Amino acid sequence: MRKKDKAHYKILVVSDREKNPIKQFLISFEVLIAFCAVIVLLWTSMLIYCYLLTEERNISNKHVKTYQVQNEELSKQNTDLIKENRELQEKVTILSDTVNNKVYQEEKREAEMIQSYIPIGFPIKGAASYNEEEKQLEGKPAVIFQASSGTSVIATANGTVSSIAGNAEVGYIVMIDHGNGYYTVYRNNAEPRVKEGDSVTGETTLFHIETGNETLGYQIIHEEKFIDPLSLMDING
Repeated sequence: MRKKDKAHYKILVVSDREKNPIKQFLISFEVLIAFCAVIVLLWTSMLIYCYLLTEERNISNKHVKTYQVQNEELSKQNTDLIKENRELQEKVTILSDTVNNKVYQEEKREAEMIQSYIPIGFPIKGAASYNEEEKQLEGKPAVIFQASSGTSVIATANGTVSSIAGNAEVGYIVMIDHGNGYYTVYRNNAEPRVKEGDSVTGETTLFHIETGNETLGYQIIHEEKFIDPLSLMDING
């Protein structure tokens, strides 16, 4: 049997210039097939590469968008936290001011309460005079007041009536314990308006000055010693 000749193909390369001759290339069918396969493979590889590159870019874009969304969310959360922190700081400031004001008011009330037990008040409700030459009673510091009939003798601070002594003939002595080392003594011939054990304030009436008994002897004891009442008393009270 006669062997079949292989087919050959000619490739003509024609120049657009008239002077240039036509070039011919002789190529076998197998080489042509291989050449086409290489071309197809190259194009396929290029297409796959472009596809992969596009996919990678799309994934990168998705990641970028995801990061942008996350960043926006974090930024919003940060803004919300800053706002919440500012509101909390304002609440803390208000609460602190409230607490400080409450503490101040408590301290003020406590100071006023302590002050209300110190006998700095004036023992007569109304006008009165005193003799600067008479500064003692029974050898102890005192102030002798003169007041008109009907005037009230009042306690000079909060406290408790610790004792009442005397009678209408020799006069009454009312002593008030202020619970802080201070005692006040009130001497008058009128009948006392309080009794032992009574709680008194700076407005409690102890006596009513009566005609013939217009004199009030007033004394202050501090830490078991008589002191000059004028050194503590608000004389303008």
